[in-house]
Amino acid sequence: MEIFKTEYTEFQNFTDSIKQMVSDLSGHAGKDDLAGLEKLAENFKRKTDDFYNENRKLNIGVVGQVKAGKSSFLNTLLFNGMEILPKASTPKTATLTKMEYSENNVIQIEYYSAEEWAVLEENAVVNLEDEIYTSAREIVDMVKRNGIDPHPYLKKGIDKIEFGSYDDLLSRLNDYVGEDGMYTPIVKAVTLYLNKEEFKGISIVDTPGLNDPIASRTIRTKEFMEVCDVVFFLSQSGSFLDKSDWELLSSQLPQKGVKRLALIASKYDSGIRDILRVQDEDDIFGEDENTADNIPKACKIIRKKLRKRAKGKVGEFVKDLEQRGSTPELIEVIKQCEKPYMVSSLAYNMSGKPESEYSSEEKNIYSALKQFSDDMESDLKLLGNFDELKELFHEAADEKEQIFEQKAKSFLPNAKEELKGLLQSYLDRTSKRIQILESDDREQLLEQKNAIEKQMGAIKADIAAVFGELNAKLESEKAEGIRELRSAGKDYLDIRERSGSRTVETSHWVSDSKWYKPWTWGSGHTSYSSHQEHYSYCIAADAIENLYKYAIEASSHMEEVFTDALQLKEIKRKLLNVVVNNFDMGSEKYDSSLFRIMVEETVSAIEFPVFHLDISDAMNGIAGKFTGEITSASQKTELAAALSNAISKIYEELCSRLESTAKAFRSEMTAIGNKVQDNLLTNVTGEFESLLSQCENKEKEIAEYKVYAALLEKAQVGI
Repeated sequence: MEIFKTEYTEFQNFTDSIKQMVSDLSGHAGKDDLAGLEKLAENFKRKTDDFYNENRKLNIGVVGQVKAGKSSFLNTLLFNGMEILPKASTPKTATLTKMEYSENNVIQIEYYSAEEWAVLEENAVVNLEDEIYTSAREIVDMVKRNGIDPHPYLKKGIDKIEFGSYDDLLSRLNDYVGEDGMYTPIVKAVTLYLNKEEFKGISIVDTPGLNDPIASRTIRTKEFMEVCDVVFFLSQSGSFLDKSDWELLSSQLPQKGVKRLALIASKYDSGIRDILRVQDEDDIFGEDENTADNIPKACKIIRKKLRKRAKGKVGEFVKDLEQRGSTPELIEVIKQCEKPYMVSSLAYNMSGKPESEYSSEEKNIYSALKQFSDDMESDLKLLGNFDELKELFHEAADEKEQIFEQKAKSFLPNAKEELKGLLQSYLDRTSKRIQILESDDREQLLEQKNAIEKQMGAIKADIAAVFGELNAKLESEKAEGIRELRSAGKDYLDIRERSGSRTVETSHWVSDSKWYKPWTWGSGHTSYSSHQEHYSYCIAADAIENLYKYAIEASSHMEEVFTDALQLKEIKRKLLNVVVNNFDMGSEKYDSSLFRIMVEETVSAIEFPVFHLDISDAMNGIAGKFTGEITSASQKTELAAALSNAISKIYEELCSRLESTAKAFRSEMTAIGNKVQDNLLTNVTGEFESLLSQCENKEKEIAEYKVYAALLEKAQVGI
């Protein structure tokens, strides 16, 4: 990339300046401060080295939480709706999947290293419910259940498999990235090299997420995000831009150097179905602004709501960026999210094929929507809304060099802004310590410490109340989850009726007797004829597919019980407020800013468990009981009964697990509440002990802090 080489020299100078800064601050800065600067320089060098790679591709990332529909989105965008990329419904099976151009069609599989697998095995034997350990247990259990010895693959490191057709690709890929694939638990990343012209010069990545419980995969995802140029960010229409989505979008993406950012409200059909209703002729209230009796009107309502939410969230964030003095380039990237794209992969794919080819899931959707449509083909295209997005994708690929030029110019301003922010945080903390040591003597600090310790009783009671409220909410969410499990089961009881034809041969006896030839009397021959007969049949694969999809949906409902009850940021906010509100921050006894810093550090260190249940064993009940085409009414009835029984067993097992898991979860929350209380008291005591110790040699400590503060101010001026 010769046209940008002038910037490269400036980048090298910037990296060297940070190294010099680390050298100048050594002996005065703490090891954490120095490590923060070194990490910033390391990330900057990684991004710029990648950018100036001779074969640098345009990196396009698809980002979103699990269940946002990323795989379906990519299958529709890149493969005309064919299910090439299997769906991963839980974080443990999510794999970073990259797609690039190649003359030969090859699947490249990267397994965990022996060292990474050893860490997973160590985590798997830890009897804690933190997601790191539960996911490790699930992965190790999957390997045992699949009956494979992982070590030859770990030693091999990388496998390459050639394939000829998409059918061949799908059958092979599922083994490595499918939720129940044989080798999925030992695969860290997959690259698909495809002989597909539109992939030339670009690299497309389906990311597992930045909150992956498997540390090595998180690192790989973050490394990719550091060098990403274009991002399609998916947020479900039904929970559009919730707290988790917005935190990821606002804190992780633009600052990493992304130049094109498309916000996508996925699963648009689901959002539409939430407000569709049949208007009763006796309904004296008529329609309102939040419901509709036809799809076009529902689209108009939902589109307005989603755009309003996106514009509001973006507007708030832009104001914050402007107050912080962020670069105009960063602000412009965020503003691209003001107008989200509403899409439904499912509806778009349905609009391109006859109803007879619909899957059971598509039939259910069609049945739910058709009563609100005068023209289903037109309405499905309206819901799908993919043409504009495909155009955007091709525009990004065509504007590769323009995007690269923008990125080269923004590298240094973004990095300098990040460095200034880091140095300012160090300076704020140092100035606060100077202020405390200058204004407080040992007796005052002791008085402040004793007062705070006396107040801890009230704090503990209020913290217990926060967790009591959480447990009450969990009970409510548990009841709702059971209702959703029961309702979801009804959607998968119908088995697809297929049609076929067969050749039927018939025979009848033809007499050869002639009355005038007595010797032929009683003789004859068999005459044969054939005709085509049409019939309907079912196959066990469709019933198993229904069972599989119900298991996925039911598992999702299970997870939502806990994620809905446990709003992590909200709990942290409540805990922080409980502690801060228990003190008279206007009193001279308390240093409010120091105390707030201590509380924030304690609360931000809390990691709450997230539960994912493996229900694959319950899915095996129906497999192998039926083979071939099932044509008789009695066999069809038996298959339907087997499916119903299997769904009932899953439902019963999930209800039982939900009850036991909720009980364990409540115990875990109580333990965490106690831990929060203990940590607060420990941190408060420890901080004051440190300050008391420094008071023994107060003048020397103040002098050292002032030297460090002066060095930080000097470093900021030089940026």
